[in-house]
Amino acid sequence: MQSRRLSSTAAPERRRLMSHGQILGFGLVVAFALVAVYPGQALQWRIQSTTKADSLSLAYLLASLRALPGDHSLRLLVTRRLLARGDLHEAELLLQPLLQQDANVPGQFFYDAQLLQLDLLIQMMWQIPSDQPGFRAALQKVKSHLEQLTAYSWSESALLLLIREAQSVGAPEQAMPFMRRLLEDYPATAPRVRDQVIALEQAAGNPRAVALLYFQAMESAHSVAMRRENFIAGLRALQAGDLISEVPNAARQYGGVLESDPDTLVFLVNLMRQANRMDRAEYYVARLLQQRTTDAAAEEARP
Repeated sequence: MQSRRLSSTAAPERRRLMSHGQILGFGLVVAFALVAVYPGQALQWRIQSTTKADSLSLAYLLASLRALPGDHSLRLLVTRRLLARGDLHEAELLLQPLLQQDANVPGQFFYDAQLLQLDLLIQMMWQIPSDQPGFRAALQKVKSHLEQLTAYSWSESALLLLIREAQSVGAPEQAMPFMRRLLEDYPATAPRVRDQVIALEQAAGNPRAVALLYFQAMESAHSVAMRRENFIAGLRALQAGDLISEVPNAARQYGGVLESDPDTLVFLVNLMRQANRMDRAEYYVARLLQQRTTDAAAEEARP
């Protein structure tokens, strides 16, 4: 590819009144002047409340951070602004003091810093062409950081963010622990995530994990039909995984809430016969007859 410098049609370089260094120096002078003019933290609050990452506001925030190096909130803010501008090296240096969890870095600042570190590593990775040797090493750094983050407790929104980030870089194995945590801690948001986890566990050949996910879904089911569907799917997963011997115990452990449902009982009778557990098949036949007798008596009692 022909360089711009060798091109005969390149436009002449524009003359600059000030160099880049002079522009930055002027920005710092203005920043310090603003600090002197505006009392207290009024100016800092106004700048922090904006989303722009322009040079002047960034210069002011950097000057404030030099004066207040222990202000963790300000350090995180400046790091975010640097990441938004693509100044990755500067952001990496600035973030380092917050990545060590100790008495000087309270928990929430540490967690926020870990998420920013993930953002930083992903941006660094995407700066390398995917066909270059360095891309794999950068991807491995992202995966390693994701694995480290599984050691901490995360909010619902943070878990969803971590899942999206892991999936965006093609790291489903690293997304799995966060999906499981979301299912355990925030079942209200689980259905869509559960389907993804089930698909991944099926692909990985983990029938017990698949069955457990279906059984867990029974707890948040809004109807008997949905509860039955998940229960049967869990037993089918064990059966398909050549774990038919585990089916009777699983049916007993998770199926108690459905022992008054005729459709479930019919299914269990047939499944226990396939598992060669005639004792359990007879039990469910008795439950089915009892349920039908109860239903018939209730029907006769109606006026």
